[in-house]
Parts: sequence; C-alpha cells; structure tokens
Amino acid sequence: MENSGNEILERILKDAQEKAESIITDAKKSAETLIEEQKQTARQNAEKKASSMLNRAENESAIIRGKVFTDISRRASWIVLSEKNRLINNVLDEAKNRLLSLQNSKNYVQILEHLIVNAAKVLGGGILDVVLNEKDLKLPINFDKLEKEISEKSCVLSQLKVSDQKTKSIGVIVKTFDDQIFVDNTFETILKRREKEFRLEISRILFNNID
Repeated sequence: MENSGNEILERILKDAQEKAESIITDAKKSAETLIEEQKQTARQNAEKKASSMLNRAENESAIIRGKVFTDISRRASWIVLSEKNRLINNVLDEAKNRLLSLQNSKNYVQILEHLIVNAAKVLGGGILDVVLNEKDLKLPINFDKLEKEISEKSCVLSQLKVSDQKTKSIGVIVKTFDDQIFVDNTFETILKRREKEFRLEISRILFNNID
C-alpha cells in the first residue's frame, strides 16, 4: 500500500509539474505576444506622430515660405513704386525749372499774353484786373490787342486793368473787377493744377514697356 501511495504522489507531482510548465510556457508566449503587440502599437503611434509632426512641419514651412515670399514681393513692389515716384518727381522738377526759365526767354511776353487771354476767356470777359509780378510789370505787353482778342472770343466788350496788387509768382492772375472770381495762371499753380495729368503722362512715357 505504501508503494502505491508513493506512486500516486509521484504521479500527482509529475502532473502538477507538467501543468505548471505548460502554464509557464503559455504565460511566456502570451507575454511575448503582448510585448510584440505593444511594440507594434508603439511603432505605429510613433510613425503616426512622426508623420503628423512632419506634415505639421511641412505646413508650417509652407506658411513661412508664403509669408516670406509675400513680404519680399511687397517690399520689391514698394521699392519699384518708390523709384518710379522718384523718377517722376525728377521729371516734374525739371519741367518746373524749364518753365520758370521761360521768364528769361524771348517768347515770354507772348506766353504771358496767351495766359492773360486764356484766363479772361474763362472769366467771360468784361472789366478785368491783371495781377503781375514786379518784373513782368515792365514788359511791353500789348493790352489793347489783348482786349480786342478777348472781346471777340468772349463776345463781351472787355477791358484790362493792371492791378495794384502784385504776385511773387511767374505768370499772371486775372480777376473780375469785384475780386469775387479769379483765374490763377501762374506757372506754379498751372503745374499743381495739372500735376496728376502730368504724372500719368510721364509714367506712360517712362514706364510703358516696364511691368
């Protein structure tokens, strides 16, 4: 009986050992599988995160490149515009200097008479005051001829009177006898009055073939 009891005990221990070994083996396999799954998940998450970071970096880079390009384009446009304005201003200054130099030309009296007639026509003729600068008062302006021309063009009998007032500008100011209305045909005012028109024309001539 004792031998039989020992055999049973040995069999039970052997079965228990085999079962334990089986459980341990299964546990190891499960652990390895779980570890591998976790590694795979970690790799996938890392790849996703890396891809997301890469996409974000590319998007940010594209935005930065766009901002830099826009800023450069804006600055380039401003520089071009500034240079164009500088050139236009230079031409206007040169035109002003040449216009002012006409006071010393042999045709200046004719130019002045033309400005007087032009202003008088705008005012509709009649009795008009002519305002000149100190130097131009000494010029041989043919007021009789001008009165006749103004009368014919305005269909109103006209008379020109040299005003006691004086202008410091080159050119002429013509006023109605009551001083209510006047036409300023001084060179400086003519330039200011037509500056926009002159700028457009100068721009067209200088930059017609430039984008």
